[in-house]
Amino acid sequence: MLGTEPDIIRDYVMTGQVKLVFWPVLNHGNPSVYSTLTAECAGQQNPDFFWALHKYLFENQDDLWGADRDYYVQTAVSLGVDQTQFEACYDGADGLAQVMELDNGRRQRGIFSQPQFNINGYIFVGAQPYETFAEALDANLE
Repeated sequence: MLGTEPDIIRDYVMTGQVKLVFWPVLNHGNPSVYSTLTAECAGQQNPDFFWALHKYLFENQDDLWGADRDYYVQTAVSLGVDQTQFEACYDGADGLAQVMELDNGRRQRGIFSQPQFNINGYIFVGAQPYETFAEALDANLE
């Protein structure tokens, strides 16, 4: 998705034609849970922080298997997140409850693998080239 996501954001999201919604898939144990919690807590401060952390954690996912709380806090702070606010969310019960609720919501929608994309009911499973997304998006914009 890192190959096509920036182009979709540039051509469709930034132009106001499409809304990109991310649903976490917590199928890798603690790395999935705490990465999602990190992005969600940062996103509470500013949606741009969510997407910056989403991108950073995805690009550095091999580091997540040994990551601890300090790793996630320092990563968020390094991208500009207010540490006190972030830690209150990260350490509090509400942030984790929200992450688990999001994961439950994707399971209720029948999403059990990743990546998976839903464009007005048309489901793409697996990474797709930009042209596939553009064709589906353009068809739904008409």
